Amino acid sequence: MRICGRETCSERPARSILAFLAFGALAVAVASMTVAPASGASGPPAVADANPPAAEVLYPLPGTWTYSTNPTLRVRFADPDGIMVSSIRMDVDGLRLTLSAPSPGTVVVAYGYAGATLDGTHTANATALDQVGNGPTVLTWSFSVDTTIPVVVITSPSGNPVLADGSVTLAWTGTDTGSGIDRYNVRLDGGPIFGVGTATTFPFHNLTPGVHYFWVTAYDAAGNYNYYSDTAIAIATVPAPPPPGPPANATTQVTVVVPDQIPSWAVALVAINAAEAAAIAWVALRQRREAP
Repeated sequence: MRICGRETCSERPARSILAFLAFGALAVAVASMTVAPASGASGPPAVADANPPAAEVLYPLPGTWTYSTNPTLRVRFADPDGIMVSSIRMDVDGLRLTLSAPSPGTVVVAYGYAGATLDGTHTANATALDQVGNGPTVLTWSFSVDTTIPVVVITSPSGNPVLADGSVTLAWTGTDTGSGIDRYNVRLDGGPIFGVGTATTFPFHNLTPGVHYFWVTAYDAAGNYNYYSDTAIAIATVPAPPPPGPPANATTQVTVVVPDQIPSWAVALVAINAAEAAAIAWVALRQRREAP
């Protein structure tokens, strides 16, 4: 055996072969860590999403009013990795809400049921993670509750007046201590409803004779309205027109119908009466002539 330094010459080829095999195994391991693109696809390998879910308030919207004392909050979460449904939380003024169980997916709408909520402004929160743990996304917003019904008072007409010309201008006042008056509706009898915005007068013309009822309904910004209260109803009467009078320079015409067969005694009586009338007229005329 020939000695080459500290090792035999026959050991050098063996060590070279082992080094080559180790390098090849390392290359295979590195290649296996590379994610191959799908068949027919090109471009860099897919990278996991690191963004938290997107979120949007659906109800009640930020800064708005609701008339419900038990509002149901709705929030939409979206993420390409899917939403972790078990991570969703919602609360109002720090009180955790009972949630419905939404189905898993990339877009989820969560419903939170609030308990008794008093009139006024409230703060809500909603949070969620995606399926790979990104987040949580936190939404915070405020909304207000108003359960007070508006008050409407009709000022004209008042006391069931008589509208001689069949016209009247309906006038009223409206107040609301919560969210404020949003709009008014006006109605005559059982006819169509007229939206008049925030105006407080509305004219009516050419009303038919009879009794008429006028209604005013107020809606506030939260959706409350006054249910046709007694002060929001007015009554007025249009008189019937007078009967037509006789025409000017009227003459009366009398028609006498004489039957075809007149009894003979009736003819004689008429003749005698005519003779007597003529005699009386002649005597009177003669006496007038002989008078001095």
